[in-house]
Amino acid sequence: MAGFVPLHSGFTGSQSLPLLVVITAAAAGTAVLLGLAIGAFVQRQSRPYLLIVAALAALLGRSAVAGISIVGLFSQAEHHLLEHGLDVILVALVIAAVYHSRTISNETNFDT
Repeated sequence: MAGFVPLHSGFTGSQSLPLLVVITAAAAGTAVLLGLAIGAFVQRQSRPYLLIVAALAALLGRSAVAGISIVGLFSQAEHHLLEHGLDVILVALVIAAVYHSRTISNETNFDT
C-alpha cells in the first residue's frame, strides 16, 4: 500500500490521457456556462450576476490549474494550494451573490 493516495489520481505524465479528457470536458462545459453568465450579466448589469461570472471564472481557473499540473508545470503542493484557494474564492463569490441578491430583493417594493 506504499504510495497509495486516496481520492487522488494515479495518472501522471504520459499516462494521464483519461484525466486530461475529463479536465478538458469540464473546462469546455465551464467555458460555455461562463459565456452564458457573461451574456446574462451584460443584459442585467447587476452585482449578483457579476459575482456569478467571477465564480464561474474561478471554476474555469480550477480546470486550468489541473491541466497545467498534468503537464508538469505545477508541483503537487502548488496544485493543491491553487485549486483549494480557487475553491475558497468560488464559494465566497457564490455566497456573496446570494446574500446580495437576497438583500436587494428584500428592499425592493413591487408597486404594480
